[in-house]
Amino acid sequence: MIRISCLPAILCAGPRRWLLASLLGTLMACAGVPALANADDGYTARLVTEFAPWVGSPQDTERLVQSLQSGQALDPSGAASGVPATGALGYGETRLALKLAQATLAQEGVTQPSGAQIQAALHGGTLDTANGPKALPGVLPQRAQGVSWGAMAQSAGMSVEDLIPPKSAAPKRAAVRKSAKAKKKVAGKQAVKTGAKTATKKAATPRKTVTKKTTK
Repeated sequence: MIRISCLPAILCAGPRRWLLASLLGTLMACAGVPALANADDGYTARLVTEFAPWVGSPQDTERLVQSLQSGQALDPSGAASGVPATGALGYGETRLALKLAQATLAQEGVTQPSGAQIQAALHGGTLDTANGPKALPGVLPQRAQGVSWGAMAQSAGMSVEDLIPPKSAAPKRAAVRKSAKAKKKVAGKQAVKTGAKTATKKAATPRKTVTKKTTK
């Protein structure tokens, strides 16, 4: 929640920063609970789909996402070999961390990074660039020290559009519920049709006439 006393300072920062801060707040409020994200494998699948082309393979991306969401190192070497300084992250935080790492490396001309380069962007370290070695502070250590996602996004040159998940990667719980209701409705209609057919069949079956014998 933004305090009223803080509004003048925020508004003076310009519409772009205000929109960026508002969008980040919405993203974090909707998807910042680690327990919820880790309980749904669908979230992991969406992140793997979005970031696999950047990380290099779906398997490495899945390990990296699970490492960020569990707060543990899941690979002796490679992108998931570091322990997140922030601890376990939720779906929204995991995505922001990966987007920030991606933007950080892109600023240095690295678009297809190695595992070590992803580690340097996420956890801090030395990155070999065309202009020589460069020390990166790391997205996760900065976040653990209290640096806001918005401040890091601005430093990485990210726009508001960069922070919005693609439609294919956005959680679709409503769609899943709608699909389940549709299936239930279809099953109900089929049950009604089956019952109607059974009733019609019974009505069409001729009844046997019982003739009583008369005793003389």
